[in-house]
Amino acid sequence: MDDIKSSSPIYIVDFLNIFSDYREIKYKMSNIDFHVVKHVNKERDTYDFFKLFFMKYISYIGLNRRGQFLFVMKKITNYDILLYNILEMYQEFNIRFIVIETKYELNILDKNKDDFLCQYIFNYLVCHNNNCSLISNDKYRDREIYVKEFSNNTSTFIRVIKKTDNKLIENALLNLDIEKIICSKILTQNCKRCSIPKYKLQNIL
Repeated sequence: MDDIKSSSPIYIVDFLNIFSDYREIKYKMSNIDFHVVKHVNKERDTYDFFKLFFMKYISYIGLNRRGQFLFVMKKITNYDILLYNILEMYQEFNIRFIVIETKYELNILDKNKDDFLCQYIFNYLVCHNNNCSLISNDKYRDREIYVKEFSNNTSTFIRVIKKTDNKLIENALLNLDIEKIICSKILTQNCKRCSIPKYKLQNIL
């Protein structure tokens, strides 16, 4: 993450939170129970989500199109090709996907690893760029429990997928050191948020 520019806005997207909100409202508007269909249409919904995100979502809340968009997510089976395609489709945007590779045996860690990493990255980057925001509607209610557990881990493996300056796709596996001091900040400081509440998503759908 050291190559992230400090001169432009940084938007950390809690991908599964925002994506799930989008899918739930999308299907609700068609009188379809999202929980019945959430394991189907994932590919089509992914493409539709990113089209909505970059064409309407960021305009609705006034985000800078020249900002840096970091999508944090758990590893999803057979999903990399979709992420590569998104990078090709939206080359005008500065996008990188941060995929968590580590599988934790402790359920509260594995369940909340993307929530934790969103907050961790925010508190790491905001020290270098005050124009840093988190796009998430998650309340992170259990953060005191899982942050303390994560602070006892020394590192986690992440995969960073992005376009390089010569327009090639880079897929790098990194070992991210977890610093206790940043974990402490998560518990004492609130992240600056900029997102559309779930109930308002129908305004752009």
